[in-house]
Amino acid sequence: MFPFSLYRREKLPQRLVRFHDDLLRTSIRYFESERDCRKGIRRAQKSLRKAFKLARKKKINPGVSIKGAREVLESLREEIQMSRKALLVTSTSLGIALNQIQQERIDQPLALIEDACEYFRNKEIEKGLELLKQSQSEFGKKVLVKTRTALFGGTSNAIKDMKEEIGLWMEKKVQDKQ
Repeated sequence: MFPFSLYRREKLPQRLVRFHDDLLRTSIRYFESERDCRKGIRRAQKSLRKAFKLARKKKINPGVSIKGAREVLESLREEIQMSRKALLVTSTSLGIALNQIQQERIDQPLALIEDACEYFRNKEIEKGLELLKQSQSEFGKKVLVKTRTALFGGTSNAIKDMKEEIGLWMEKKVQDKQ
């Protein structure tokens, strides 16, 4: 039996690697066995068989039959390109988020502590104590106010733009089927 206490002990990097593995399995499973992919591949195979028969029996150019297979494969290529683009935008956005978290949670208190050490070396104890109190108050904050405001307040429009682009792509795909 899987010990659930191990899951709680995992750190963020371990969870991200596990998320990567799950995403990879899901992606492979999607292109192997998803209904739309299977239908498209079958349609492409059917078009190729038809093109093969035309070329072999009638000795003519089977361009019309090949066109169906090309359209299906181009559609799958578009889907992979959109997935790649979404993954890039998402990873960039998460990188920015981690940088902002580092800035607010680690770099600001560390800078205050280093400045306090400098004041202590210069025998300015009161100023050093004041900076230590500020750094202590920074550690006391449980919520990353600046980071939450920046990330959830809408300063990053790349994800919103990607959502809109995917929505338009899906609408176009539905209209092309009709």
